[in-house]
Amino acid sequence: MNAQRGPMRRLVVVGGWGVRVEMLEELYRFWPGPIELVSLGDDLIGRCESVGQVADELLSRYAEPSVWMGWSLGAQVVMEAANRGAGAVSAVITLAGFPKFIADERWLNGMSVEEFGVFSRGLSRESDRYWVHFLLLMINGSASVLSERQRLKKWLGKGSPVSKVNLVKSLGWLEQTDQRLLWSQVDIPVLHITGACDQVVATWAGALEARSSSVEVNVPGMAHWPGGVFAEDCCVVIEKFLQSLEGVNA
Repeated sequence: MNAQRGPMRRLVVVGGWGVRVEMLEELYRFWPGPIELVSLGDDLIGRCESVGQVADELLSRYAEPSVWMGWSLGAQVVMEAANRGAGAVSAVITLAGFPKFIADERWLNGMSVEEFGVFSRGLSRESDRYWVHFLLLMINGSASVLSERQRLKKWLGKGSPVSKVNLVKSLGWLEQTDQRLLWSQVDIPVLHITGACDQVVATWAGALEARSSSVEVNVPGMAHWPGGVFAEDCCVVIEKFLQSLEGVNA
């Protein structure tokens, strides 16, 4: 990302379910401006009861215009913040995001109810084991799964940064939240980056009618983790998006 070109923008980065936001470091390392990092950890989840409340909490912290980037569940948080129309979100980047996590008869692009139920029950019994299972599921199907597994080792070694009670609580948010209408109506610039090989949720690219200000890019070979082997591909897409914002107040 070219630090010499374009206006200085602050970046607010929101991590995903049960993971440290620092896992996205390769995507924000060269950002040409201030960076605010937000993990969906015990402190934040413990004070909030929904994705919307998390968005409101973060808007109270970061009120000046910024680009907001969210990964997985974090994508729902930043889209909710954008929908508030508070002026704090000038543009959005979602990574492996989704408007609805659970599939149904009208939305085939999510995790099946049966698979989610198995995971949810397992998490309630053995949170550590199922947290590891989720991290491995993030790279499942990747065109570079062996390299990705090697890169994940240090994160697996750190263990879950979130307590069992809050892993279960925030998993409930994934089950309950449906943002399809919201994602179709947001009218600020939005970049959605999805993985063509994502096995956490099937890619929804093209399945949702959105405004012309929203751009969808499906990265070949990428699963649910946008870092690691595919960080460079994502950075190229993000750079192109940022170039398109030149001249736009942000």
